[in-house]
Amino acid sequence: MQQQTIFSLHELSLIAQSTWETIFMVFIATLVAVIGGILLGILLYITQDSKNVAVKGFNKTFSIIINITRSIPYIILLILLYPLTRLIVGTTIGTTASIVPLAIAALPFYARLTESALREVDNGLIEAAKSMGATKRQIIFKVLLPESKNLLIDAATLTCISLIGFSAMAGIVGGGGLGDLTYFKGYNYGNYTLLLGGVIMLVILVQITQSFGNYLVTAKKLTSLWVITAILFGASGTQLYVNAAATTNTNEITVGYITSPPQDKIMQLSKKMAKEKYNLDVNLVTFGDYNIPNRALNDGELQANVFQHIPFLENQIKQFGYKLTYIGKTFLYPMGMFSKKYKNIQDIPNGATVAIPNDPTNQGRALMILQDAGLIKLKDGITWKATTDSIASNPKNLKIIALQADQIPNNLGDVDIGIVNNDYIPKAGLSLKDALFVEPKDSPFANVIAVKESQKDNPKLKEYVQAFNTDEVKQLAEKLYPNGAAIPAW
Repeated sequence: MQQQTIFSLHELSLIAQSTWETIFMVFIATLVAVIGGILLGILLYITQDSKNVAVKGFNKTFSIIINITRSIPYIILLILLYPLTRLIVGTTIGTTASIVPLAIAALPFYARLTESALREVDNGLIEAAKSMGATKRQIIFKVLLPESKNLLIDAATLTCISLIGFSAMAGIVGGGGLGDLTYFKGYNYGNYTLLLGGVIMLVILVQITQSFGNYLVTAKKLTSLWVITAILFGASGTQLYVNAAATTNTNEITVGYITSPPQDKIMQLSKKMAKEKYNLDVNLVTFGDYNIPNRALNDGELQANVFQHIPFLENQIKQFGYKLTYIGKTFLYPMGMFSKKYKNIQDIPNGATVAIPNDPTNQGRALMILQDAGLIKLKDGITWKATTDSIASNPKNLKIIALQADQIPNNLGDVDIGIVNNDYIPKAGLSLKDALFVEPKDSPFANVIAVKESQKDNPKLKEYVQAFNTDEVKQLAEKLYPNGAAIPAW
């Protein structure tokens, strides 16, 4: 009898890959933060009591900059550092790009801890060293750092553990890692085995880090630290080389999209068709935020993206000044109105709570659905640009709340009605045939393949459009989105 295991081989492979991606990001970021933090901490320490006005001013200014950097939430810092990240590594997406904001987030934190550790050194030891003619350099490297070793190790351990947590956000910029695995491939896919596996590995990494840090505090020599650092440095260097080499393929395009279980399968098939029909290599990059793929495309980090309808693209072009256009269409994915409490629109009571997406175009799209269903009336001439302020009539006094699109299916039990994006309908175990109301088929919201205006005639991108617009992709989409939930738009 074959013994069943908790994880399949494929799941174990995904967990192993994601674990290494997390180790890779966290190790390099920690290394940069510790080296830079020690140097900066020493600088802060030796300038703190200077009588020189310029030096003291430098100390105060640098101290303020460090405090400001430490106070910025990591997700905001990640976005603010896009230009610097692109300058350093040439891109803002991928595991290598994730290292830059991780390191910069940790460096001032560790610098402050280093400064505090140096202050804890007994002043008597410092004075004794001075009395024996020790130079400043000797005091730093022979007294301050050796005497504060344990505190510096504890600080490095704390920094590394914090970075493990920060790295979970790397999936937002297509960075992979255990955060991407647990949220996108686990939670969003409804694959709680992967979610559990990712959480277990995060716990194991934290426990190993803490235990190793505790060991180093009591160890007389740091030989094991240098050996592990050398091994990880070599492995990380190899990974950096592989990542850099992957960008030199001249017959490759990079395509971004918003990850979801059915979309992953469709995009993988489009990649396969591009290879079979045109020998075109397609590098797929996943995102969890609707605003990032167009920025990445406009900045040249993607050659195409496949996730948005025309009104959304037009709104982003107008809002951010992107030089983008579209060269092909994919599918119309009708949105649906769902409820776990009511079976018919007529049953919806006065004062019912309605959840709609919070991004501008899908919010307007959801309000148009409410209008088509006869629940509200929008002001004359307003369509997909509608907001809640555009409602002219609300006879049932519906309480309309805006949520992130992927959170609406999870909260259907807490609201009366939810307008659900098509991408999230299968994940929630829903079907359009069970919807109270379905977006009409003549909707203008067909999804498109977007590119930079300067690349609209690129033959490789045109080949990718042809590879996507095949019967194989159409049949798979109709299988994954049954009951008219995916309508070919080409």
